[in-house]
Amino acid sequence: MKLHRIIRIIIIAAITWAILTMVMGCAPTIDQPAGADECENSLGNIACDFSMMDQDGQQVNLYDFHGKVIVLDFSAMWCGPCQLAALDVENTVEKYGAENVVYITLLMEDSSGNPPDKKDLQKWAEIFEIEDSPVLAGSRAWLGDSGYELSAWPTFYFITPTMVIKEYQRGYNKGNVDRAIEDLLAGQ
Repeated sequence: MKLHRIIRIIIIAAITWAILTMVMGCAPTIDQPAGADECENSLGNIACDFSMMDQDGQQVNLYDFHGKVIVLDFSAMWCGPCQLAALDVENTVEKYGAENVVYITLLMEDSSGNPPDKKDLQKWAEIFEIEDSPVLAGSRAWLGDSGYELSAWPTFYFITPTMVIKEYQRGYNKGNVDRAIEDLLAGQ
């Protein structure tokens, strides 16, 4: 009698598991770099993953780009040098190849100094003709909790394909941005 009960429980569990697998499907996993569990957003350390909304309303994770050189551009909509940097986003990615480099703009403030919304992200992408690079909605509150240092607009972080934060730059200088990307690409 006990054996029949055990077999029935196993069969019910197997059927339940099969149905749940079919209904839920397999959730995609994010390719996490070695050492991700000990991340710290400072030079020489593995960058911590984050998830933010982009200009298309999609959630973007930093670790989605594991395996590429990542340029993180912390900008504000009202900032003139940030706008100059935005003019070069698509050209930079085209120059180095989208298969090698991703340029992520993290808008931290809208034109009034408030956290940006989806319309702000879309406006930024449209004005600066950013078509293939993510523009994400950040905030000063997130920034304060993130561990990223921001002492000027824009601020850039350059991350290796293994997700190590290699360089930090304040202000915008196209030559310095290009040099940092080239150094990271040469180090692959």
